[in-house]
Amino acid sequence: MTSQALPITLRSAEDITPEVLTSLLRHSDPGVVVTDIAVRHTWQGTTSHVHLDVEYADPATRLPRNLFLKTQLSTVHDLPDAVDVELSQGGGGTVLLDDETRFYRDLRADLNVETMTTYFADHLDGPSQFIIVGEDITLRGAQVPDAVAGLSVEQVDELLFTLSQVHAPFWDSPRLAEGGDLSWLQHPLTGGFAEFLRASGFAIIRAFLEHPHKKEQLNAAGADADTMEAAFWKLQERIARDPITLLHGDPHPRNTYALPDGRMGILDWQLVRRGSWSHDVGYALIGALPPELRRAHERELLDNYRGRLLDAGVTSAPDREQMWTAYRESPAWGFCMWAITPDQMYSVEIVSAVLGRFAEAYSDLGTSKLLSA
Repeated sequence: MTSQALPITLRSAEDITPEVLTSLLRHSDPGVVVTDIAVRHTWQGTTSHVHLDVEYADPATRLPRNLFLKTQLSTVHDLPDAVDVELSQGGGGTVLLDDETRFYRDLRADLNVETMTTYFADHLDGPSQFIIVGEDITLRGAQVPDAVAGLSVEQVDELLFTLSQVHAPFWDSPRLAEGGDLSWLQHPLTGGFAEFLRASGFAIIRAFLEHPHKKEQLNAAGADADTMEAAFWKLQERIARDPITLLHGDPHPRNTYALPDGRMGILDWQLVRRGSWSHDVGYALIGALPPELRRAHERELLDNYRGRLLDAGVTSAPDREQMWTAYRESPAWGFCMWAITPDQMYSVEIVSAVLGRFAEAYSDLGTSKLLSA
């Protein structure tokens, strides 16, 4: 599934030396020489984000002087031990890190979509496991939206346009079928992430559901751990049906960005996968819009998305009612994923806000009843 790991070990930002960065960037520009590096900013979540100021021997190099580096120096502080183990080298959760690395290395160039330009992506020896070197999108004026406030209707419409550019070129593509060159992408029912969830993931997940603000939202939606898990797997059966396409997998507000010209981009391809369009569209729309705006505009936004598929030449796009039904089923993914998201990864305010949108959609779209039929 992966190339041979590079013999580089990163344990701290200080290990990113000019010599190491030169060796990585030469995969993009064989003649480049990095002479100096300054760490401008770091952020630590389930992965490590490092922003670098870079000096080159050749001042006319085409490579940017500000780079973004994503790797795994450590994980979020104070996560339960079971989660840290699954995200450490060899743990079941590291399938996410493998897939994002492979996306940037092998698939990014096939997409004409607003996302980060990358100059290197591959796997490493040792606990850091992987490294991705890309542009610092903030230098183009990119801003990550406020996840608590949510996106505007216009921003969600632009986000769905961006997702249509991911989906349309791969719609019902034989490349995604078993035996195709993209069959390594996660499958809703049989991929490594699904196997991880079946083997141990949901046992870990249940501990996160005991937080008071999460229990309150589950109760309001008429759900508990058992019904949530059952709905989750029923949804995976539905989104595994043809036609399948390429999916970003996780387009929640914190994985998107707005450019000054109004376009919306997507970051963080850890959950890249194959499956139904509804996985991405439902997740993006519901996770971003406050419930009153969602109820007022969801039909219109779905129609706009469908129109963009037709404009792109997709002949097997679902009709409006098929699309509406699939969309109504979709909250079972986001409801589950945000119920199990540790507050430490973002904040209680962000997790509660996004979970609350999925909980309301799960309730008022009749998701549980649809998935039990």
